[in-house]
Amino acid sequence: MRRIALAAAVSVVVLGQSVAGMAATTLRFAHANNTGEIATDLYADFARRVGERSNGELTIQVFPGEQLGKEVELLQQAKAGAIDITASSMPTASTLVPSLEMPSAPFLWRDWNEAQAIILSDAMQPAFDELAEQHNIVPLTKIWYWGWRNFTFLETEVREPSDMVDLKLRVPEAPVWVEMVRAFGGAPTPIPFGEVYSALQQKVVDGQENPIPTIYSRKFYEVQGVLSMTRHMLQNNMILMNQASFDRLSPELQRILLEEAQKASALNTFIQQGRETAMLEDIRASGRVTIIDQPDREAFGALMQDAYPKMAERWGQENFKRLQEAVAALRAR
Repeated sequence: MRRIALAAAVSVVVLGQSVAGMAATTLRFAHANNTGEIATDLYADFARRVGERSNGELTIQVFPGEQLGKEVELLQQAKAGAIDITASSMPTASTLVPSLEMPSAPFLWRDWNEAQAIILSDAMQPAFDELAEQHNIVPLTKIWYWGWRNFTFLETEVREPSDMVDLKLRVPEAPVWVEMVRAFGGAPTPIPFGEVYSALQQKVVDGQENPIPTIYSRKFYEVQGVLSMTRHMLQNNMILMNQASFDRLSPELQRILLEEAQKASALNTFIQQGRETAMLEDIRASGRVTIIDQPDREAFGALMQDAYPKMAERWGQENFKRLQEAVAALRAR
């Protein structure tokens, strides 16, 4: 009886240590989005749902609003394991794997369904393999719809590329934007995102480009008189995780993470696309902005054909060829 009692006591201690160990598993999720942005709310909800589904075995501590660093810095921290999870745009992730910039190629896609299908296909998988093998990062979701980017201008009504010649355009500090604006005849001017509003207000540049939710929430339309609906570039983000942190989890916890990230992604796409429409109508109703609904997208797109070869040198010629072939095959169905 004493042996049975001792065995039972040992079992209780071991079980208690196991449960305590699982309960102590905390992941650090840092991102750059601010309070009030839909992504911030969805990331918080993602963390809550993971905690509930794991019965407290897995906790995600969220650090929004660049608390732990800017987007590129957070990506590096995820690679090093200083944080476990981050949210990154594909162009930011291309600082590690250049071919991850390909889905941001201007005038590449007809619509979101086409883009989503190709991003999730074998055509892009080598880029994600490289991210894991060379940089210790795996995607929890490869899709996080942010929106189609459009140009705004101080006063010039840009309907075709010739209207953009010699205009100074703020661009992110990434090659694809610089090469795109140069192809259109403009003067690309890299400015940090946090300084865009003041640069527009002070007329340091003539215009900028961003998705409608960003133009709306950051109130760029207050200091710009023209919005040209070029829909020239897709912004797609991802939720990325340090692979070593992911591998340490049990298969069940890995499954919960992946499922909840993908649920959050689907909800984000639904909400963001609805918000795009509603926000555009609010901008239109403000009366502050002339909206050009039908710029000559074909003329802009034609100029990009000459710019693609230079971009493909950075992405890898074979990578871009594989992507273009996948797009062509999809359209031929």
